[in-house]
Amino acid sequence: MLSWISEQFSHYKPDRAIAVRALRHMRPAERKNLFSDDIMLMRTAEGYWFENLIYEQLIRIAEKTDTIKKIVRKGADVPKHREKIRLGVNGIYSAEKGDIRVRGNGQDLAEVDLLLFNKDKQVVFSEIVTSPADLKDLEAEIIYKKKLFGYMFNQEHVGFILFSSVDISGTQVVRRLVADPDNVYIGTHECEVMKSCLKGLRITSIQKQPEKNPVLIPSETLKIRDFDYKKLHDDALTKLFFAMDHNLTPDQYFSDPSVSPLVKKVICGGLYPSAIKALVANYGLRVKSEVLDAESLLENYTRVILAVDFPEMSPVIYLKPKKQRTYLKMVPSKTGGFKYERPTPSRVGFYLWLEATKPAIGAERALTVLEYCNTPLKDRIVEPAAQLPDGIVPKHQYRPRRKHK
Repeated sequence: MLSWISEQFSHYKPDRAIAVRALRHMRPAERKNLFSDDIMLMRTAEGYWFENLIYEQLIRIAEKTDTIKKIVRKGADVPKHREKIRLGVNGIYSAEKGDIRVRGNGQDLAEVDLLLFNKDKQVVFSEIVTSPADLKDLEAEIIYKKKLFGYMFNQEHVGFILFSSVDISGTQVVRRLVADPDNVYIGTHECEVMKSCLKGLRITSIQKQPEKNPVLIPSETLKIRDFDYKKLHDDALTKLFFAMDHNLTPDQYFSDPSVSPLVKKVICGGLYPSAIKALVANYGLRVKSEVLDAESLLENYTRVILAVDFPEMSPVIYLKPKKQRTYLKMVPSKTGGFKYERPTPSRVGFYLWLEATKPAIGAERALTVLEYCNTPLKDRIVEPAAQLPDGIVPKHQYRPRRKHK
């Protein structure tokens, strides 16, 4: 199916009818921005439009052949009812804008631009890009999604299509992707060229009625393998503590078949006050320009949670400010300690998971986790011991760090 779809899009340029149909998935302001003088607004709108253009074109192609058996509904074709975000939810669901997402214990594990099935009922997913930026992150996401969909649909091989309106065929990332026979790259004309057929039309007043088409299926009706993501997470966390206590390297940990490759992050637990004080003393935390001490941390934040990102084995600290429905994500700084990266808002499923996390980590365990992850200690200026008065040793010393090969 992959090579066949690639042939259908050779020298692709949409006709006006398809180009207009793609607009029905967009909000009026987004349609208007397709021709905005603000380059950032225009590029964002082009991204939405191009994604929906490919979706509409594949529907028209699927109507004429059984090579594409089914396409998962998205955008305006998704019913208004949405599955509420809650703990314990696992599977494929439609998000607020009709996006296709995979959830594990309520947390968004992955989002795909398109999901379709061939005549043999094999799943194929697609990503659609309009910029060459962040290709390395895209490559890592594709590798993870292949494992995820392979697990969910019991497929050894999962097909993938990368559509792009900019020529990225010569990049190392795309070269590595197309070296896999289960992947295909499809380049089209630039959005500037393709959207020219819309000029002169009143594109802000388009009906957004869901399409009735036997080719389209709701994401909630897909038959997938049952999985309990919370159990996979808890098993991975138990194994991580075992690896730390038995001096196993991260490579040895990840090679354990009982550690699921679907787990992207483990939440170690909330920190007790002793662990918070040890964290500040040894590593430090900076929120923008403010350096937090233990007293201000305990006084102004109700929760401090330690997690570890996989497969980077990188620690993350989540802070919850008092009287706020958000968590501050803190990541390691190259100069040592942790720095503020971004907020985790209450509207995402991961927020609920953090809210349900109880204090469980003391000082010794917290420092063990951070050392295992090779977290840089905070910068300290320590005078040479010879210059200190007799009998006085430096209060803080760097400890030799265990190296993981």
